[in-house]
Amino acid sequence: ALACQDVYRVSRDAYMRSMWGVSIGGLAVGILAIVLTSLPLCRGVLKQHGKVLAAISIVLGVLAMFFPLFGALVSCAPFVDAACNDACTPCTDEEKKIWASACQTLGIVFVYMVVFGWAACVLGIVGASLACCVCCQCCKAKLDDPWVKQGAPPVVVGTAAPA
Repeated sequence: ALACQDVYRVSRDAYMRSMWGVSIGGLAVGILAIVLTSLPLCRGVLKQHGKVLAAISIVLGVLAMFFPLFGALVSCAPFVDAACNDACTPCTDEEKKIWASACQTLGIVFVYMVVFGWAACVLGIVGASLACCVCCQCCKAKLDDPWVKQGAPPVVVGTAAPA
């Protein structure tokens, strides 16, 4: 019985590491989206490529929000296989499906509530929102258009008008 518990602990630890990995991956993608949009928005750097950076950042921001979800859905199959293929707890295919479904449901709640998946969502939303600000040319992302007509030259009071 002790050997069965050790196998379960090893597969559980691998599952936990994968959950932390996807959560940290989502955080990194969200931070990348924020940094990419901050360059033209806050520093005025690469503002001629601002719309391209904004499009990339919107995609990265949305990806950061769903990164923990995808990880929670994918991580369950190896965990359930390791638990069911153990000699102590053989499972049928129907039981594997039930366990995988339960694992995915609990994994989604776990990754977003406990393992900082919520922070990946926050960073993704901030990155995508800043990208929208770049598209609207807010702050330092405003392009200086040299072809804008300035209008008539200023009139100085007290000078003779040209004839």
